[in-house]
Amino acid sequence: MNLILTPIGRFLHRIRHLLPHYQRYRRAFVWGFLLLIATNASAALIPYLMKLAIDTLQRGEGMTDVKTYALLLALLAVLTALLRIRARTHVFRIGREVERDMRNLYHAQLQDLEAPLFDHARTGDLVSRGIGDITALRMFMGPGFLQLTNASLVYILVLPAMLWLNPWLTLMALLPLPFVVIAARQLTKRLYRYSRMVADRFGGLTAFVQESVAGMGVIRTYAREDAWNQRFYEETDKLYATQQDHARLQGMFQPLMLFSGGLGAWIILAVGGPGVVQGNLTVGDFVAFTGYLTLMIQPTVALGWILTVMQRGLAAIDRLSEVLDITPSNADHPQQALHPEPTTPYAIEIRHLNFFYQQDRRIAPRSKEAAPSHAVTTAAGDGTEPAAVQTLHDITLTVPHGHFVGLAGRIGSGKSTLLRCLSRTYPIPQGSLFLDGVDLAHVPEAQLRQHLTMTPQESLLFSRPLLENLLYGQPDEDEACAWEAARNAAFDEEVEGMPQGMETLIGERGITLSGGQRQRAALARALVVNPRILLLDDIFSSVDARTEAHILNALLDRPDRPTMVMVCQRVAALHRADTIYLMDQGRICETGNHQSLMQSSSLYQALHTEMQRKEQLEEMEQPEVQP
Repeated sequence: MNLILTPIGRFLHRIRHLLPHYQRYRRAFVWGFLLLIATNASAALIPYLMKLAIDTLQRGEGMTDVKTYALLLALLAVLTALLRIRARTHVFRIGREVERDMRNLYHAQLQDLEAPLFDHARTGDLVSRGIGDITALRMFMGPGFLQLTNASLVYILVLPAMLWLNPWLTLMALLPLPFVVIAARQLTKRLYRYSRMVADRFGGLTAFVQESVAGMGVIRTYAREDAWNQRFYEETDKLYATQQDHARLQGMFQPLMLFSGGLGAWIILAVGGPGVVQGNLTVGDFVAFTGYLTLMIQPTVALGWILTVMQRGLAAIDRLSEVLDITPSNADHPQQALHPEPTTPYAIEIRHLNFFYQQDRRIAPRSKEAAPSHAVTTAAGDGTEPAAVQTLHDITLTVPHGHFVGLAGRIGSGKSTLLRCLSRTYPIPQGSLFLDGVDLAHVPEAQLRQHLTMTPQESLLFSRPLLENLLYGQPDEDEACAWEAARNAAFDEEVEGMPQGMETLIGERGITLSGGQRQRAALARALVVNPRILLLDDIFSSVDARTEAHILNALLDRPDRPTMVMVCQRVAALHRADTIYLMDQGRICETGNHQSLMQSSSLYQALHTEMQRKEQLEEMEQPEVQP
């Protein structure tokens, strides 16, 4: 039988990302388990000593033995308390350590996810999984493990003692248990479903808040505060309604368990009381039996909380697994290092590259059922592959070492997609793209980023000092390297004018800088790495023509200039390009330099005329676009 088809196999499959942590902390778990055994064994001795003491008093055998039992009871009470404190702190610490490790694992996984997934995944939901769900996982691994183990040990230790004292009375006291088990089983299924719904709703609300904060400027620009607040109220109402359903279901557990414990106590009084009067049961046996039942009531009542924590933890595991199970498309490719020096005529070679962009790609469960799932699926959640749209068609080109290649074309022609494939931001098929003769799909990520750097049009800067941002790719470099890169990016004069120079703290996403300054800061950050291949995605869109010309001269006149591939939206860049690839509808339709394309391509002529008009309008309005 396939192990995964069995209940235990399915459970182990669900917690597969936790099993390495059980292995890593196995000694700590064993030690915690032993502490819990000692705690409950010590507690289980107390009713028995009470029985011996009371039976001794009844027989009138003197106070010496009674005092001995009293002293032992006091010592056991202290020992039980100390053991319980030690067990709880030990197990809780394990939960915290697993929480830390899972956060590290989740964050590392986010770094490895490919760009197409982030194009559709909601940032707030990813944040919610990494914070709220991992917190629920800590409760599952810490307090949940503690209470479940404690309840199990109480039943294992106490039930034999109760059977030894009086088997018939034990069976009578446990009469409510089968009904409790059946009810708990039914409620548990619904509890998981509501736990998962609460987590998903909370993730959606977190994503909405993140979008609200990030887009506050747009919201205020269009005076949409009231409408946006109304949408927020609707999101919170949905979460509230789901939480109420969850709380209502959770609220059924404790009364059910209290009823079970109370019914068991009533049975002991109704059946055991007459037994004491008739002499079939000693007073000591009755007191011990009552003490054991009291020990069982506490974990029985806590069973409702335990089930809630366990189901919330399982829902969290399922949500985290949907992210942790995603593997990069090149994960199983053999690794091959780039050559330290050029060995082929071409820095870049593309052979019949086709790229399909999957629409509506996101992280979601395969179905709306309670069963776990771990897939990246369509918004419909039906487990099928997302619809794919081909955006690049049979791209073939070569770029010699040190050449400056321009990519031109209308909006949506595939220029930026091609650049993202070149940088391996998007996954690429094997055998389609080569750097100095080495298949790009086989190059280790860390080495690739030292040889090839891409600067996108929308450049993200961190809320850190400017120097830290510029040295992000080479943190071991000194400030002089940052200043050299800033000069090549025509950014040094603005930096000198800042209040604290290179130590100026820029806002989140570089909000305190203008659009042009952000683009030049991102270019400087790329130049610090000193890559062999530099990919630039329309980075001069917010820079005036004079500054653009200065930067191009600085880059192209360097004796050790890198191989450059640039999406061009300005005339000056096209004039300086060694080769221009003109793209249309995902295909390369024309190739040549500026002069040859102006003579042979009507599309290029029209595009060139549009660029000139746009630049003339920009010069008349303002030299640089402000944020």
